[in-house]
Amino acid sequence: MKKAAPPPAAKRRPLDRMSVGRSAWGLYRETRRPGAPGLIRRLVAAPLLVKDVTFGRYPGLTPGRLYGFFLLMAVYVISPIDAIPDFIPVIGWGDDTLVVLWFMNGLMRESGRYVEWRRAGRLTA
Repeated sequence: MKKAAPPPAAKRRPLDRMSVGRSAWGLYRETRRPGAPGLIRRLVAAPLLVKDVTFGRYPGLTPGRLYGFFLLMAVYVISPIDAIPDFIPVIGWGDDTLVVLWFMNGLMRESGRYVEWRRAGRLTA
């Protein structure tokens, strides 16, 4: 009997300006949805999210994943090895800016889910 071939692995899109822009637009649309937490509420909730993830009270995100992505973002921004070298003014800093925006966008989206989780009264402290 012949085994079925495994499904192809999902392709990851490279991080580019267009994908960051689409993601930021998606975040804007998400904040404008009726009943969804707005951007200011998400910004205020972000430090609480980090605290609750650190102490294991929020099940939506693991500390390893949060700090792992933060570490990857920080290493890329600080590292002299970039997609576009930083010694090229303005353009060289663009890829670093995209990586920071990508991280902040992910944090804001997760903080929206965190606010909804807290609203539902699922906080256990």
